[in-house]
Amino acid sequence: MIKNKFFLAVLLGAILYISVNYTPVLRQQALTLPLQIKHYFLHVKERMTRQAETFFSQKAKIAELKTALEKCTSQAQLSTAFASRLNHFLEESRLKKYDPRLILVQGLSYVKLGDFSRLWLDFPDFNSSKIYGLLYRGYVAGIVDAEAGHPVARLLSNDKMVCSVRIGAQGDLGVLFGGKTFLSVKYIPSYAEIKRGDEVTTSGNDNIFYEGVKVGKVVAIESYNLYKTAAVEPYARLHDPHYFYAVDTRSEKIEERNATR
Repeated sequence: MIKNKFFLAVLLGAILYISVNYTPVLRQQALTLPLQIKHYFLHVKERMTRQAETFFSQKAKIAELKTALEKCTSQAQLSTAFASRLNHFLEESRLKKYDPRLILVQGLSYVKLGDFSRLWLDFPDFNSSKIYGLLYRGYVAGIVDAEAGHPVARLLSNDKMVCSVRIGAQGDLGVLFGGKTFLSVKYIPSYAEIKRGDEVTTSGNDNIFYEGVKVGKVVAIESYNLYKTAAVEPYARLHDPHYFYAVDTRSEKIEERNATR
């Protein structure tokens, strides 16, 4: 009986001692633990949400790319069919097949330090007597001609970058000139009904580009007595590009005719 009383007294003393000395600590732990658990679950939830969003975003992107690929495949097949039909017509008319070539070329270095409008190219089988179109990511990027017998890319910012284009819904002709901020389309007929936002594409009349390559959109128009001039914002963004496609559209018959002049 005495032992039981002694044990009870010790137990009560221990409880009293803990309640006096450790109650704030226990209370703090009791308050902190649920917060820690909540923080942990919120962190896990946030991480799982991000992973789910990434997954569904990638899934949507894959579906989008798949649709685009199917569309491009269909368009490529149609283009092949039309090209075949066109070439049959040209053969029957005793004209040369229309078969433009795209040649992968690499930028080596700028021709002059500080001038980012001219670029030496690594161009296989370059013909210095030709002028080639230059594409970057499917858009007009400039032209290629010879300088000291070597291939030079004259990019959109070069004022000697010149080619024939069509502008607006009616496809009015003009001549495209390079520029540092905007391109300029000159010699547009004064009667041409063009407006801001009209798209500019290559005409194919100069044998530099084939027809229909996108250049950019009209941002401003100036009218003169005999013609109009349009400022064009280009689609191609040429920030330190390394690879391009050169366009070779000239046929043997065109070259032979030019050589006999």
